[in-house]
Amino acid sequence: MVTASVDIPALKARHDLGDTVAAAGVRLRGRGRVRQGVCPFHDESEGSFTVYSDSERWYCFGCGEGGDVLDFIRRSENLSLPEAIARLDGSPGLAPRAVHRPARTRRPASAALAPRDPALLTAAARFYAGCLRRSTEAREYLASRGVGPVAADRLTLGYSPGGGLRQALESCGFSEKRIRDSALFMERGSERFAGMIVVPDVTGGLVRWLKGRALDSGAKPRFQALPGPKPVLGLGRLGPAPQWVVVAEGVFDWLLLTGWGLPSCAALGTQGVERLASALRGCPRVFLAFDNDDAGREATDGLLTLLGRRAAAVALPEDIGDVAELAALPQGRTLFLRLLSQAARSAR
Repeated sequence: MVTASVDIPALKARHDLGDTVAAAGVRLRGRGRVRQGVCPFHDESEGSFTVYSDSERWYCFGCGEGGDVLDFIRRSENLSLPEAIARLDGSPGLAPRAVHRPARTRRPASAALAPRDPALLTAAARFYAGCLRRSTEAREYLASRGVGPVAADRLTLGYSPGGGLRQALESCGFSEKRIRDSALFMERGSERFAGMIVVPDVTGGLVRWLKGRALDSGAKPRFQALPGPKPVLGLGRLGPAPQWVVVAEGVFDWLLLTGWGLPSCAALGTQGVERLASALRGCPRVFLAFDNDDAGREATDGLLTLLGRRAAAVALPEDIGDVAELAALPQGRTLFLRLLSQAARSAR
């Protein structure tokens, strides 16, 4: 039984979240502030489970679950909060235990992997785009990241103020079941992308997937996405056989490159290089511009091996962490084009 004498903050501080997750058998990739692995709480192969070392919190972009080290112990071992506290309090370091995987029927409604509804998602994206045009704060945020109004409009970017979406979808004639199955709303009814810039993935003129990024840098989580497999963001906009493409890692890398007029897409992380290589099999020339860290270099090496002579790496300067950081440089586009040209010459 847990007593009131237990210092919960000190207890959590003694148990590093990454170590605890690893002890449960979850393999995390990366060494920086953000590490990712395959979620132990729902069926996936994409690596949506994310551990944030600065906040000591975890979140899964696939099933929508998240929390701190106690929440992880509760979920992974099917314990009550007092039992989880006792489990941590009784051990200076957790021994590995099998992760308890809940039955499919216990999966939250917001995480149900219902088939995506492109017509409904397209209507939602139009609603978000209208909200973006009315939000000075959201437009200024995009401008600060190098994404101007012309690019935002062309890419159907949007903003979710956190209200009004359900009414907009109902007015378009969508049933309550379709709205509920869309995963645009969390279990308690709040909008999944509230307070976020919303980025759609479009193929054939229809929205197939959405990802959001919080305007508030202190918001948790900073990113949200629809549950289920993630796409290669932007690839569907390039047509069936682009002659060449720049592959970056993150959403704002892709937004910047596309705003610069470059054919590009985003891998949305460093997991699943085999899936990415398969998606790019029809492209004669692929330029890899992943983040300048260990995980990015590892993904680049893997793709160079899988794609062979069709691929070349764009070497970012040592003081540049990712493509998106070039937005802050007056000659950022010029610099990237020079690096792209160097990569093309080295691949000959």
